[in-house]
Amino acid sequence: MIIRYIANSTSSSLYWLPIYFYDEPFNQQVIISIVEIALYILCSQAVNAYVHVTLKIRLFHRNLYILSIPVFFLWYVLIAGKLIIIAYRLDFLKIDIPIGEHTDIWTDDIGKMLNVNNLNGLELILLSGFLQWYYMYSFIFVVLAMVVERTIASVLIDNYESNTRLLIPAILVVTSQFLSVSVSFALLFHKIHPCDAQLPWIISCVLSLMACVFLKLLNESFQREIKNPVRKRHFTISQQFQVKENLRAIRLGYRLVITVLSCIALYGIGIAALNYEIIPPIFCHFVENLLFLNPLPIGLTAILFVPQWRKQFVKSYLSFNCLKFNQQILPMETVECQRKKLDIETDLYFKQLTRSWT
Repeated sequence: MIIRYIANSTSSSLYWLPIYFYDEPFNQQVIISIVEIALYILCSQAVNAYVHVTLKIRLFHRNLYILSIPVFFLWYVLIAGKLIIIAYRLDFLKIDIPIGEHTDIWTDDIGKMLNVNNLNGLELILLSGFLQWYYMYSFIFVVLAMVVERTIASVLIDNYESNTRLLIPAILVVTSQFLSVSVSFALLFHKIHPCDAQLPWIISCVLSLMACVFLKLLNESFQREIKNPVRKRHFTISQQFQVKENLRAIRLGYRLVITVLSCIALYGIGIAALNYEIIPPIFCHFVENLLFLNPLPIGLTAILFVPQWRKQFVKSYLSFNCLKFNQQILPMETVECQRKKLDIETDLYFKQLTRSWT
């Protein structure tokens, strides 16, 4: 949607918002809004479950949690922006001129823009548009920041635990949020061409995939060296844990990148189909909710492909037995041996970690 603010006969300003308005009967809009809100409530329960499980079963470095967990809470900011639009659609919030139908995410046709002589009453619509841009690009830049953090951890494996403290995640958070806010404002005030707006997520995805390949090769090299009985380099228990953690994060990262790219591809295909009128405007509801409901596929991918999280999720939130996962049954002696070995390694890891921090 493009809002064209006409200041006078010679100058005008454009505001680009990733929001949609429909020319639908009021009763239909009410029903659709109720269904959407119900889906958002369901999605919020899923988000809470994901955060609870990942915090209860901590499998990754603290810095990764500092970077990743806030993204799920930003989803509530996104939904707040969507609720503002629902309030306008249902006339809880009103402006002096009819908004009309706007199902094109971008257009250069003045006739398809919302042309106004003042912005009175549109402030919340502009805020909603900014919040949606901000969420999209925060997600993109935070994923890149997480990959950068794991790259730094792998390159500085000798002293990462003892020297980084909170400096690295703080720098990455500030940088990613600065980029997110800057790009969001630039898009809102239409300072970036629609084609150029695709560059941040394309570049971020390419860099993330390249970094994942580098991390996989580097940490597999570390793992082979660790298993080599005649190795010359000494790896502490904390460093061995870090190598395992990096490889686990990379395996999960591949699946998450595929899931995110699939969501972006579906969203892009839907937007293109709407712009070229291949599908009717009613399908725009499905297209835009690919964004608002994206924690469902992304969170499920993370939960289901990490056995420890999957087990805890099923135990805590699924009380029925229709969903079962094949698990290898080990003899009791083997289980006890593995448990004792894990306890010893864990105790040693934390002792070394404590010494490195003091």
